[in-house]
Amino acid sequence: MLMGRFSTAACQRETIRVGFSGTLTGPYSDLGIHGRNGARLAVEDINTAGGIHGHPIELIVIDDDGTPAGAIQAVYELADRGVVAIIGHMVSSLSMAALPAAEEKQLPLISPTTSTPLLRGRKDLFFRVQLTTDAAARALGRWVTGKPPVRTLATVRDLRNNTYSEPWEAAFVKEFESLGGNVCCRLVYKNLDPSVLVDFATQVKTWRPDAILLISSAQDAALFLRAMNEHQIHSLCISSGWAQTEAFLVEAGLSAQKVLFAADNVPADSSPTLREFSWRYRQRFGVVPSFAAVRAYEAVRFLGMALHDAGGRREDLVKALSRPRRWDGLYGTIHIDEFGDTSGPYFIVTVRDGRFVVLEWMAGEHQ
Repeated sequence: MLMGRFSTAACQRETIRVGFSGTLTGPYSDLGIHGRNGARLAVEDINTAGGIHGHPIELIVIDDDGTPAGAIQAVYELADRGVVAIIGHMVSSLSMAALPAAEEKQLPLISPTTSTPLLRGRKDLFFRVQLTTDAAARALGRWVTGKPPVRTLATVRDLRNNTYSEPWEAAFVKEFESLGGNVCCRLVYKNLDPSVLVDFATQVKTWRPDAILLISSAQDAALFLRAMNEHQIHSLCISSGWAQTEAFLVEAGLSAQKVLFAADNVPADSSPTLREFSWRYRQRFGVVPSFAAVRAYEAVRFLGMALHDAGGRREDLVKALSRPRRWDGLYGTIHIDEFGDTSGPYFIVTVRDGRFVVLEWMAGEHQ
């Protein structure tokens, strides 16, 4: 176990243990699997470059089972295995559940994809490389009122990740209604069984909204699209960035082209830097990386910079993580403030020819 210092004098080959925890099975597993793979690739790159002050990083992976209890248990197991920090979790509700346990064990949590605003502006042990959700929601609320104008809208959100979905919906609705829009119905669900899909179709056909906002995982979003096709519902479909993964493209098929996403993540072929990363990721794991892989890679890079800045002292790691910094990431410039929150631009993304493409760029809000 690494204790106290990361000094090269004590033991040249001693490893620095870093934890990863995400959902590796079930409806959110597309985020967890890509997050784990992105973290592994970053660890391999750091070790190839000589490690941290000569010490290689060892990544220890634990499945959080997609439950709050599993997320808490993962923190305790990783603490017992001597990690210096945890890359995770991959959804907001699990990060919030795990944070008290992480603070008890004095372990920083660095989330690749948690974006709830409920953790913003706090001096704690939570850090992230993903932008918060409410600014993207407001941007989408403005966008849909003008291109072409959407006047009536229904929302659908997953209660299992309520710390993400509820603030996202609230921020969108506030902006949308302030610009004259009308939210005719709000639908929520926990388990997406056939009865939920039938109720969804019945409500939408009754209210006939101009658009439907989905705040759900990739797999669930694809199921809602199938229900819309089956019941011949032709409303515009918009989505939070949660569903913007390769799993959505696979599950939704041709219907994926009917959806617009508000996201802070651009497609993997949008720049030479992303194309090079995507090529290496495909060579290593055999699939195209999702935004979760990119963000997890960046989360490990962020931790690596802080470990290096800590100057060989484990007790200085949190101070190094809390230092405001700006660096060139795969999606562009990343700015993290003293609270561990990230700011940057947002994008309207659609699907063409089986891949995500940027439709429009929107300036971000400094957070």
